[in-house]
Amino acid sequence: MRSKNSIRNIIVNVGSQLFSILLSFLCRTIFIRALGETYLGISGLFSNILTLLSLAELGVGTAIIFSMYQPLAQNDRKKIGALMALYKRAYHTIGLIVGIAGLAFTPFYPHFIKNDPGIPHLTVIYLLYIFNTVITYFFSYKQSIIVADQKNYVCTLYQYGFCILQNIIQIAILFQTRNFILYLCVQILFSFFTNFFLARKADQMYPYLKQYEKERLGKSDRASILKNIRAMFMHRIGFTVVNGTDILLISRFVGIVSVGIYSNYFLITSTLRQLTAQIFSGITASVGNLGVLEDRKKSYDIYLSINFAGFWIFSFCSISLFCLFNPFIVLWTGRQNLLFALPIVFVIALNFFVTGMRQATLTFRDAFGLFWYDRYKAVLEAAANLIFSIILVQKYGIIGVFAGTFISTMTIDFWVEPLVLFRHGFRRPVRTYFARYVYYAALTGLTGSFTYLCCSFLPGAGFWAFAVKCVICLLVPNTVYLVLFRNTREFQYLKGFVKLPKFRKT
Repeated sequence: MRSKNSIRNIIVNVGSQLFSILLSFLCRTIFIRALGETYLGISGLFSNILTLLSLAELGVGTAIIFSMYQPLAQNDRKKIGALMALYKRAYHTIGLIVGIAGLAFTPFYPHFIKNDPGIPHLTVIYLLYIFNTVITYFFSYKQSIIVADQKNYVCTLYQYGFCILQNIIQIAILFQTRNFILYLCVQILFSFFTNFFLARKADQMYPYLKQYEKERLGKSDRASILKNIRAMFMHRIGFTVVNGTDILLISRFVGIVSVGIYSNYFLITSTLRQLTAQIFSGITASVGNLGVLEDRKKSYDIYLSINFAGFWIFSFCSISLFCLFNPFIVLWTGRQNLLFALPIVFVIALNFFVTGMRQATLTFRDAFGLFWYDRYKAVLEAAANLIFSIILVQKYGIIGVFAGTFISTMTIDFWVEPLVLFRHGFRRPVRTYFARYVYYAALTGLTGSFTYLCCSFLPGAGFWAFAVKCVICLLVPNTVYLVLFRNTREFQYLKGFVKLPKFRKT
């Protein structure tokens, strides 16, 4: 059943995401042509400010979802109801804190804009971003039980169904009015619809929640959750600073137009991250269930296969990003002035790879509930990222921001995360992980160099040149990896894993 749920989650997640991506890119194309890169920069800036303010979430969601794995596996409805009641109280409080913090920050956001963008009603736009963030906290908590119960595909169908409808209406608004405020109002409306109807679906799927909504957790359970929340708060700091300050630093030290240019690259990488995240989120609950019901040896064997899959996915994507980023943006926008130089593109693709290579380890860490052991890592990561990025951006410009992210990842995350998982999760030496990582990274570098060399023989920015480059990026890395790994245990496991729900009843 775990394999069946994982495959169902992945198929629905990835399929819905792909269709949503097409509409999102169409919407972004019309956005650029209707409103320009300055509005694009403001949108990226305000989104990042709200990402920082969402630190108030403290990692409550991850900690409580982990706590649900065991009662769901044991069908302990009373405890599940008590956990959901705690989740509700926590998220309502967090929503109020984020709203108050966002309003308090209103006088200060202009200091993060280097030059006056000349956009009317800027404060109104900022307040709309705050409202859009706050309303999600009052309904989204109910999705947690669906996710923890290995039915993430249900959330995906609702989320991307409403996302598709949202994009269609926003495209029509951009065509007809070119009104950014009306565009944002539609976004707010559909954020509400998505979370409201998902909350109703959770009530239908788990009707016993209302019966136990006034239950309270025991003292030991509360202490365990609070311990995990304290750890996850530190992880949240690290994640938010690393992922939420790049645009702020670019806006402050380089300029809002550069934010607009970067936002196109960010859209592509974040879309790919969301797409690949659907694969890992599709298996997280199953890994949590595995950790509750199976021994660590079996968990470790599955981890090796998931880590191998992560290498293949992120290696292929990173190589494709490096080779296709600029040709795609020229083809997409029709403008050469929206391009970064190749060294900047390389560092963006490199960061995508090193971040992606962490996903299998983080998936198992979260599923095993090992948040406490590397809690200080996140604070060190945040400090290192901010220090290196601020120093380097002033000397080297925009590439310094991305270089700071790479340095903080490789000096801290690269070592600590696998060490924690192997020592406290699998209870085995970590040297095998680093040996595999070096091999995977070297193979990516060699394969990527050869792929880029092949693409460089096709100059030009036309559709057919881009299409041939896509074929090269599709064939070269995947052929190399298929030849090298087709007989390995990890490849054979993944092959059987994918086939299992299709050919065999579980």
